[in-house]
Amino acid sequence: MIYILLPAYNEEKNLIKVFKKINKIVLKKLHITVVLVDDCSNDNTKSLKKKKYKFKLIYAKHKTNKGLSITMETGFKIISNNAKANDVIITLDSDNTHPISIIPNMIKKIDAGNHMVIASRFVKTSKINGLTIWRHLLSVGAKYLFKLLYPYKNLNDYTCNFRAYRFELIKELLKNKKFFKNEDFNIAAKILLFLTDKYKNIKLIEVPFTLSYDYKIGQSKMRLMKTILLTLRLIFFKSHK
Repeated sequence: MIYILLPAYNEEKNLIKVFKKINKIVLKKLHITVVLVDDCSNDNTKSLKKKKYKFKLIYAKHKTNKGLSITMETGFKIISNNAKANDVIITLDSDNTHPISIIPNMIKKIDAGNHMVIASRFVKTSKINGLTIWRHLLSVGAKYLFKLLYPYKNLNDYTCNFRAYRFELIKELLKNKKFFKNEDFNIAAKILLFLTDKYKNIKLIEVPFTLSYDYKIGQSKMRLMKTILLTLRLIFFKSHK
């Protein structure tokens, strides 16, 4: 089984498009369960659970807005209650900026023996469309800071949330009840540093993709200054430990 975790806050219009794209890869004989965690949206995200899809949909909603990190934790817990040892978990953004079409290739990389597959913005043939120069510079700056202080062979993108994990890795994250607390959009980097630190022989691989920020409807939910500060805390004070 493949679980796709979608943390969402006011992403109804984008999710409609994401679900249509997931329907297409189901036709490739992939058994998919989508876990949609609604972080107390005030749009009509809830209505999506009433529609029919070619995949199974599990919907959960927070009573208050808790931020990306806790929303992902909620999703991981739901998956943990349903998943089996050989299942694969895909995480991606709900804003239609990540190409669903590469998920089958990511699954193949897991099946080939990798523990984690990262869709990377910083490998050959990857592209970034529609992102402001300021945001792009911040992403590149974070990349070089992480590579300088946490060098890992063949790893370039520490912060992208578009990934495939073997379920066993996610189970390990959930053992620490405080892991997801007091975090936000830096959580993808924290997860990566924790797993590469704990499992010295972890097999991970990056795959190219096109980040299509110009496909997104609505404003970014990222609180930029908070994310920068939390990322710097992670880099220099090793808050993943």
